[in-house]
Amino acid sequence: MNAFLQLLAAALVSVSLSLLLLRILSDPLTRVLERVCQDADAAAFWRSYTWAMLTIAPLLVSLAVQMLWPTSDPLDAFHAVLMATLGGLLLGLHVLGKRLVQFIGAPGGRSAS
Repeated sequence: MNAFLQLLAAALVSVSLSLLLLRILSDPLTRVLERVCQDADAAAFWRSYTWAMLTIAPLLVSLAVQMLWPTSDPLDAFHAVLMATLGGLLLGLHVLGKRLVQFIGAPGGRSAS
C-alpha cells in the first residue's frame, strides 16, 4: 500500500471512530454542559470545543504513530492506527471526565474538590 493511501486510511479510521464516539456522547454531553455552564452560548461553545478536541487528539496521535513507526504491512499499519486512535480517545475522555467531575461532583455524592 502506498504511503498516501496509508495516511488517508489512518485519517479516515481516526475521524470515523471519533465521530462514532461523539455521536454516542452528544446528547448526554449537551445536557451536562447546559447544567454546568452559565448560559446556552457557553454550553454550545464547550460542546463544539469538546467535539474538536476529541477529533483532533486521536487524529494527531494516529498520524504521529504513522510517522514514527512506518510499516509496509497494511494489517500492522491498521493495528497501529486503531490502537493510536483508541489511545487518543481514551486520553481525551480522561481529560474531559476529570474536568467535568470538578463541576458536577464525583459519584456517590462526595465532591471531587
